[in-house]
Amino acid sequence: MALPEEKPLCGSNVAPDQPVHRARMGIWRGVATALSAMALLLTLYAAAHFPAPLCMHDMRSETARNQGNGRIDPGQLFLRIPSTDRLREHLRYYTSGTHVAGINRTQAEHTRDYLAAQGVDAKIVEYYPWLNYPVNQRVALFNESTQAVEFEAGLQEDVIAGDSASEDPNNLPAFLGLSASGNVTGQLVYANYGTLDDFRALKAAGVSIKDKVVLVRYGGILRGLKVQGAERGGARGVLIYSDPADDGYCKGKVYPHGPWRPESSLQRGSVALIQVYPGDPLTPGYAATKDAQRLDPKDAKSMNGIPSLPLSYRDAEPLLRALVGHGKIASEISESWVGGLTARGVEYWTGPSALAVNILNHVDFKTTPIQNVIGRIAGSEEPERAIIVGNHRDAWCAGASDPSSGSAVLLELARAFGELMKLGWRPRRTIIFASWDAEEYGLVGSTEWVEDNIDWIRADVIAYVNVDAAVMGSEFRASASPIFNDLLFAATKQVGFPGSNETVYDAWLRQSQMVQSSDNAGLAKGHNATPPVYTLGAGSDYTPFMSHAGVSSLDMGFGGGLGTYHSNYDSFKQMTTFVDPNFELHQAMTRICGLVVIRLADDAVLKLNPISYAKALGGYIRELERQVARHSAASSDVTTMKRFRRLRAAQRQFLTNAHLVEQSKHRLRSVYGEDCQMAGRRRRMNCRKLRKSINDRVSRLERHLIDPDGIPGREWYKHALVGPGRWLGYEAQIFPAIAEAAEDHDWKKLRQYEKRAAETIYEAAWFLREV
Repeated sequence: MALPEEKPLCGSNVAPDQPVHRARMGIWRGVATALSAMALLLTLYAAAHFPAPLCMHDMRSETARNQGNGRIDPGQLFLRIPSTDRLREHLRYYTSGTHVAGINRTQAEHTRDYLAAQGVDAKIVEYYPWLNYPVNQRVALFNESTQAVEFEAGLQEDVIAGDSASEDPNNLPAFLGLSASGNVTGQLVYANYGTLDDFRALKAAGVSIKDKVVLVRYGGILRGLKVQGAERGGARGVLIYSDPADDGYCKGKVYPHGPWRPESSLQRGSVALIQVYPGDPLTPGYAATKDAQRLDPKDAKSMNGIPSLPLSYRDAEPLLRALVGHGKIASEISESWVGGLTARGVEYWTGPSALAVNILNHVDFKTTPIQNVIGRIAGSEEPERAIIVGNHRDAWCAGASDPSSGSAVLLELARAFGELMKLGWRPRRTIIFASWDAEEYGLVGSTEWVEDNIDWIRADVIAYVNVDAAVMGSEFRASASPIFNDLLFAATKQVGFPGSNETVYDAWLRQSQMVQSSDNAGLAKGHNATPPVYTLGAGSDYTPFMSHAGVSSLDMGFGGGLGTYHSNYDSFKQMTTFVDPNFELHQAMTRICGLVVIRLADDAVLKLNPISYAKALGGYIRELERQVARHSAASSDVTTMKRFRRLRAAQRQFLTNAHLVEQSKHRLRSVYGEDCQMAGRRRRMNCRKLRKSINDRVSRLERHLIDPDGIPGREWYKHALVGPGRWLGYEAQIFPAIAEAAEDHDWKKLRQYEKRAAETIYEAAWFLREV
């Protein structure tokens, strides 16, 4: 199906909110301005559901306290501003139509205009990546001898009465971003989740995928890796379906009666190989500007070469039935190969099938303009230093949870900061708002912008805060550089958890203790008294900042069970029925994000703790040793069983020097005070010099964990400690170069990479020591 030309369908008739007051921006000027500020605070109290009432005396005294040195403390004032009603309207706008990357410029213009209306200097920045769009698709099961068609897949989602998003004429059919065009036919083979281990299990069972069409289910790994694994095995095409065991009726009631995936639902997405490099496939490492030199598409290493399509479990069921009695029964390989369609009498077999399957995936590839929106609030004292808060705007559908809940938070954050500016506040450091385009195709908008501005970013950006999919459930989750842990814990302790007497921190800790996780959550959480902060892989727009530029990054949101991901049913109706009817989770997310950004932008001394990083690094090394031990157990090279002595020694030095930074902070507070407001020019200069040294060491630490040579074979990724796994995709791999040498049983390279990583850690440790 060819996509229509852009039309102003996506809420273009909704005008940006206008500020209630158009007070002159500037510093406080006498009693009249003070009275105006108090009146504005009263308005905010009535409109924005203050967490605690304030009387006029309280506001007067609070304003007076905050004005002591000519600056206001924005933290507590900010908490009173975010409005559930405004957040609802923001989400209603962004979900008013399908907004695929490169198709709907109207949302970019709305976002820019809304930021500008809040006093933010905003503009659209365009890039020109290589993207594809669906033209025609077909999946058919047929008899090759007689050409009789046994089944033809619908490849469309049903309309749900009462949910206008499911009726949008611009909704996409079955489609995967950056999937190869092709028309292929072959016998069908079922390969479970399509992981590397699954393909190995098929081979061990005597089932070949060469010249076959492979059917896999969503889950386990990134969808692009499923296609890559099948292509490496000689498959002709791949079908990826959503099994009800993973997010359908096995989990509970399906939409519209519950939050889980109904039988016609398709999970769209990208099959880009972002573990190789994200962004535009044709301009790796440099920006896809209009006149940029481009690779030939056949040379792009981040794209697969065989066609692939997503399926609903309604369309997958006849295909699975066609496998019954052919090959191996799946349970003989492993019970984990058996999905939820057994409830409908389906037996899971490997095949190959007697019948053939035809995949037609006709897509239109073209260089397509995309629009990032970049807004800026200039800092008052350190304008060259910047904090970036961002979220992507494009979606495969209406995208209520992913990404529009984050877009709603971003706009409300801008409005709240605009209200603070009316009170005379200016952040100490510059705040940049970023609304990225084309994230869904492979982190394209953010990657191109980072590559375009890499020198400035490495020189001056302190942190990147990401709010993609801000509300998908009610369980708070965070992934971050460990340097953020203390700041994140403090912010979540200041925000109430909706519908309870707990803080978000309390609920986060309680929920995490109820879940026995098998992943690496323990690596970053330090000890059992704090909730888990996960390591960053490559799942969203933090990736180019953290893994390429070496900017400390944080990704957070409310997650949990949601079966409508990347489908037409991720809608405003679904959000307001099952996820966040009162928008209190959106409000809580805005408050947490705002507090983090304010602290990063406004604190005289940055609340970034390198000791947390050093302790997490110790956990990384222990996890690496466990991983390597598993790979080396069958090896005759017993030296690989030894502990990583170089890494451990480097980690100890890192921890020692991290404590020196904390000692510098203590000296600053006890001798001078963080604001450096004292008589005497020499003392003031010494104070500012020490404060700058502390801030530089904690804000630039991540740069010193960058290996300029990058991960071998995937050189775009340059972080020595963390990165996306080679066969994990979104998920993080600790010490990726070392871990992958162990996977390959290349012990010589493993020791080389250990030495190189240890040298990087030592270099970072000595940077912490500099004063």
